[in-house]
Amino acid sequence: MAGQRAVIACSIMKKELEAVADGQSVDLYYLDQGLHRTPQVMPLRIQEKIDELAPLNHERICLGYGLCSNGILGVSGRVSPLTTPRCHDCIALFLGSNQRYQEMFRKNPGTYYLTAGWIAESDDPLAAVEGRYAERLGLKKAKRAMDLELANYTHFCFIDNGLGDRAAVKARTLENCRAFHKEYAEVQADLTYFRNLVALEVPRDAGDFITLPPGSALNEAMFYQVGEPGVF
Repeated sequence: MAGQRAVIACSIMKKELEAVADGQSVDLYYLDQGLHRTPQVMPLRIQEKIDELAPLNHERICLGYGLCSNGILGVSGRVSPLTTPRCHDCIALFLGSNQRYQEMFRKNPGTYYLTAGWIAESDDPLAAVEGRYAERLGLKKAKRAMDLELANYTHFCFIDNGLGDRAAVKARTLENCRAFHKEYAEVQADLTYFRNLVALEVPRDAGDFITLPPGSALNEAMFYQVGEPGVF
């Protein structure tokens, strides 16, 4: 599709991507957030979606994923160039850049970030305890298991994207704080990374993206190298 690009992203990014895609020549496709819990399956599902779109001959395929526990390694654009954010944690996308995420991590490494998408998918820690953990362990053991998982965290931080029912997302973040005895924090989202992802021309000067020619596959080294052949 001449001039048309496709973005394949985790469903937690739906609000942000739809906000920045308005008026752009881009098709948006979402995959189940639960794939993050099976990183060995995740690249297979992403590749299946890319292959499904191949007959449409998009000008470019973009991924709305970070490295995500190596869950996108081996993925190829097949017949279209492939662009993906050069970040390890998708939280960088919500914060606008890798640089801002790293700065915030250095200031407070014990921060657990929550967005409208995570809350909507019922995958915040409290929802996990009340849902899939409780089904497997029972509520009391589920709570203890999550307390152990969160032992190194000191804060829950609401990333306010300025979209939708922000008060409800904030309230749910506060519920998590009370349930797990963490401090509350709040930061403003920056949609720049999302805007650049859906833009017709991906900026190449900041090293925030990896772009590969058709048929080339993502490997782990690309997330550490800037300026290598075929990696912009």
